[in-house]
Amino acid sequence: MLNELVGKHLGGYHSAKILLKSIDYHDIMSNYGKAPEKIADVLLEELLDLISLNPDCIIICCNSLHEYYDLIKSHIYDSDIPVMHAVELVAQHCQQQQYNKILLLATKSTMEDEFFAKILENHGIEVVIPKLPERDNMQKILSEELIHNMVTQKSKDYFSSIIAAYSDCQAVVLGCTEFPLLIDRSNSMLPIINPVELQCTAAVEFALK
Repeated sequence: MLNELVGKHLGGYHSAKILLKSIDYHDIMSNYGKAPEKIADVLLEELLDLISLNPDCIIICCNSLHEYYDLIKSHIYDSDIPVMHAVELVAQHCQQQQYNKILLLATKSTMEDEFFAKILENHGIEVVIPKLPERDNMQKILSEELIHNMVTQKSKDYFSSIIAAYSDCQAVVLGCTEFPLLIDRSNSMLPIINPVELQCTAAVEFALK
């Protein structure tokens, strides 16, 4: 997406200059819901290492990690390198589109711990989350299928039915980084807000300035 946006802006054979730092996900996944400080410490170490390479800006590609970024961002305030914050960008987008009620689809923990929702609600946006059995089933699909790169029509149809059940919302936020594999304009009756897309757009616009 970054490469496509840069190519669109600059033409020719231009692509994005990218520093990609991948974290061993075991250190994160094994501590979800157990030791948030350990996840925050891992993220801080990785971010400080990345900042030392002096990028123009930073994207945290995992939506869920933004909660832990907020725990440690005070430790990198001496850096003037901006982080394109997924949830804040969603809030800005909702305000621009005049959305005041959205459906949040994400990991079970993200839907339940109020981190994502609280930021949006602070911007005057009502956040709706699916019922508990739906949240459980969504997490099962994530853990048993998406995390192993399995995408089935059955799961696509299930997510489509969830969105249809909350049609009184004005848009649906794909708060889990993997959910765009299942949800697109072809099977969502609501406008889609993809935080990854918002981050990429914001980063390219910033860098090209």
